[in-house]
Amino acid sequence: MISNEDVGAVARTLTNAFVGLRWTEDDVRGLVDRLGWEWAGASEDRVRVVTGLPGGDAVLVPVGAAARAWAPGQEYLELAVPVSRPAPDVRAQAEEFRRVADAVRAALGDATYVGAHGFRGPSGWSPQPSWGRPFLRWRRERMTLELRAGVAGPELVLQRSEVWESWYAQAGQGFAAVLADGGHPLEQPRWEHVGDWEQLQNALGAFLRTLPAVVLATGLTQSMPLYGRLPGEGAPLLFGISCFADRLYVDYTEYRVPEAARGENAAALGWTSRDALPPLPAGFDGGAPWRVDAGGPGEVAAAELAGLIVRTARSAGVESPAGLMIGGEALYRGQYRLAFPGLAMPTC
Repeated sequence: MISNEDVGAVARTLTNAFVGLRWTEDDVRGLVDRLGWEWAGASEDRVRVVTGLPGGDAVLVPVGAAARAWAPGQEYLELAVPVSRPAPDVRAQAEEFRRVADAVRAALGDATYVGAHGFRGPSGWSPQPSWGRPFLRWRRERMTLELRAGVAGPELVLQRSEVWESWYAQAGQGFAAVLADGGHPLEQPRWEHVGDWEQLQNALGAFLRTLPAVVLATGLTQSMPLYGRLPGEGAPLLFGISCFADRLYVDYTEYRVPEAARGENAAALGWTSRDALPPLPAGFDGGAPWRVDAGGPGEVAAAELAGLIVRTARSAGVESPAGLMIGGEALYRGQYRLAFPGLAMPTC
């Protein structure tokens, strides 16, 4: 297994190697030579680069038709360097990602951007890990070093900053947090049309399914209140989504809701009394009477949990999907400012 010190050394080497890089073939061949690695030739529309690292060979990704709009003057899109190959189970993958992330943080400082990818990227690739698609990005002016979850383990990816940032502003999904004092604001896509209840439920399920693993991998906790517009009652707080360390909890307040969504009816909808569960740490327990302990990495029954939220919101009197809103408090976590384009929900 690669040591923390070696992870930091690889991260520093990659960030120092991109000076003057224009992503032509001559440039990237020169980059491979400067890194002391070996150009092994093309295989399946990728160029294999022998690194000698425990994660295996790196790959250079050419600019294909899908990426041409975001990288018009480049021949190559990125250099992806696998760092390690942990066991394939969810917890092992997330814990190894976190170890590598902390090692890169120790070498380069706080990441400029932290989040989770959706199902597509600038080149049209679909990030493969089913357990989650976390990323951290260290922006260094024209170039960025990204740590992302690869098929077999964490990868360090060198790429031009503008490529991903331009794509994300127009087509990004998932969620992204921006370092408040990093000096590199990120234009966030605006997907605030949630469609019908089924679409909202699917989006919530996709977000919640991998959230414990992503939080464990990145170290970025989540505390997300959901407010609901109720006839004649304004928009009271209905739900609280909390994920810290490696466990997901969803609270239900039943505040100002009709009888159909309170008391025994809340229990019948699928909620557990908060008093029947262990207390949460200070700062994460808002005192709501109902809660679901949704589990840790790889354990979340996301479709059922999202269905519970939607079912309860409708029983409470929320008349349309647009009436369920993310509270503005969710947009701030420590030194980061967040946005959640993958949820396509309005904020209040």
